Formats: sequence, C-alpha cells, structure tokens
Amino acid sequence: METGSRTGNRARTGRAAGWEVEMRALLWVVGVVAGALVLLGLLLEAVRWLVIIGLVALAAVIVLAFVKGRQSAHNYPNRR
Repeated sequence: METGSRTGNRARTGRAAGWEVEMRALLWVVGVVAGALVLLGLLLEAVRWLVIIGLVALAAVIVLAFVKGRQSAHNYPNRR
C-alpha cells in the first residue's frame, strides 16, 4: 500500500477521502435536480392535458345548453 494513495487513506481511516465526499454530494445534487425536472415535466404535461379536457367539456356543456334552450323555447308556445 502506498503512503500517498487515496485508497490507502480510506483503508487506514475507514472514511472516504475528501474528493469522494464531494463527488458523492455532487451526484446527489445532480440526481435531485434531475428528479425535480422530471416531476416538473410530468406535472406540466398533466396540466396541459387537463386544460384540453376542460376545454372540451366546456364546449360540450355550451352545446348541450344551447340545444336544451332551443328545445325549451320551441315547446313553450304550445303550453297554456
């Protein structure tokens, strides 16, 4: 085992060297940011589809209200 080697330090102390800790922290940060971006993308995609579904439902309600209103207005004069 070499005196100045990084693996030698870990074997002697049982702790990770400073560069290993920094690399592990960097990987965690990159992983968390990547996960957050994926979740944000999924959320935005879901919101987009919900808006589309809502607009279709709104159009259907408007059409049905118009049709029902015409039927009601058409049948009204026949009642006494």
